[in-house]
Amino acid sequence: MSASWEQQVDFPPAGRFKVYDLAQQLYTGVPHHPNHPPYSFSLTKRHGEVMYPDDVSAAAEMITTGGHVGTHVDGLAHVSKLGKVYGGVDIVANQTYPEGMLEVSVHELAPMAGRGHLVDATRALGRPLTPEDGVDADLFERWFADKPVPRPGSVVLVRTGWDGLWEDNAAFLGTNTGAPGVVLSGAQWLTEHGVVASGCDTVAYERMPNPTLEVHCHLLVERGVPIMEAMNLSTLAEDEVWDFFFTASPLSIRGGTGSPIRPLAFVPAGAAA
Repeated sequence: MSASWEQQVDFPPAGRFKVYDLAQQLYTGVPHHPNHPPYSFSLTKRHGEVMYPDDVSAAAEMITTGGHVGTHVDGLAHVSKLGKVYGGVDIVANQTYPEGMLEVSVHELAPMAGRGHLVDATRALGRPLTPEDGVDADLFERWFADKPVPRPGSVVLVRTGWDGLWEDNAAFLGTNTGAPGVVLSGAQWLTEHGVVASGCDTVAYERMPNPTLEVHCHLLVERGVPIMEAMNLSTLAEDEVWDFFFTASPLSIRGGTGSPIRPLAFVPAGAAA
């Protein structure tokens, strides 16, 4: 990217730009972690069933989904340690089934917007990733050695190549194999550079299995950094777009621990490959 582009990415781009949609499509049968309910869809009214004057009709649908299904963000109430979430809030004493999280609900999470960076771990390692691969501080150091380094307020997205398995539920979820992802030293590298959010193309962001969820604990509980999961980062990587203006926002779900999102990357038209 040119120096002028590096100066632009801190602000919403003006003029002509290309928009990359970083969300996976939602449809019945999308991969979902076994801890969360599946996404489902049904029409509730078909065209022709209810008619208006002049032969006009309308259709509608009903969708049901978990807050952590499809491309989504983990809010700060998603994971706790010793009963506490970010800010030392006693979340055990601030939750009910009907009302959800009474503190740090996902509806309080500010929209994520600002300078974005893509780290393509497959390119950094020169090969497809395996479930044994972890994205660590050393990989981040090597990736950013010749690129603009994240600074406070940045958003960093990590591509493992697992987004290419989206149509294969068992393989994408790593049910029998595990899956690659960010490890603790990588998460610490990100927070040391002041990132305000991070995302990945896998279902769990961190390398799995990891029963202690140490990366989630570091980012969500210790540092208050939201995590985005199940992103589609393939087109950005194909076009070698490493820097961009990023935006995503959760739905205003009162009491929620997570939410579907529609993340977008904006690149000046002349800067995209």
